[in-house]
Amino acid sequence: MRYFAARRWTHRRLVIAVLASLGIVAMLGTVVIDMAGAFLTKDSGAGVPRTAAAPTTRTAPVIGIPLAVRPVAEVPLVANPEDCPPVPPPAPPDAPIRVCDVDRAAVYELGPVALRLNLTGVSETKLPASDFHTVQMSMDPASSAAFAKYTAANVGNQLAFVRDGVVLAAPSINTPIDGQSIQISGELSASPAATIATMLRGGT
Repeated sequence: MRYFAARRWTHRRLVIAVLASLGIVAMLGTVVIDMAGAFLTKDSGAGVPRTAAAPTTRTAPVIGIPLAVRPVAEVPLVANPEDCPPVPPPAPPDAPIRVCDVDRAAVYELGPVALRLNLTGVSETKLPASDFHTVQMSMDPASSAAFAKYTAANVGNQLAFVRDGVVLAAPSINTPIDGQSIQISGELSASPAATIATMLRGGT
């Protein structure tokens, strides 16, 4: 009986040991499978080039029609409003023109169109601590590069921004003008500044 009892106990222990072993194997199998799955997931993209999404840059849309830039051929003549010639019809870009400014205070003899600027924005603001206003216009990158090149080659000369047969501004080129913004300033009162800004935004 004692031997039989010992034998039964040993058999029970074997069964328990076998079941425990199966449980351990099952656990190990789960761990191995989980680890293998992790490696497979990690390596599944091996050898496949990954490309990062390139940042997108937005170019502001062009407003109005391109702004004509003409060289000033002669020193402007001071004029009375009645001395100004009528606004001429649209002239060929390679033809010189004779036109007045917004205030009809000066007559300009202008050469052929040197370049055209694509404008992307126009703003008109009052200068702080002053009664004068300023008009700022922004250009697209291609126009900015062309304008910088033109002003660098024409330092000491005078240019005119022309819209609809009217000189909006005629600054002298003291240094090359580099950048995507141009500011028209001086003794501009509210009315001519608003007129210039409106004409810059539109144009025919």
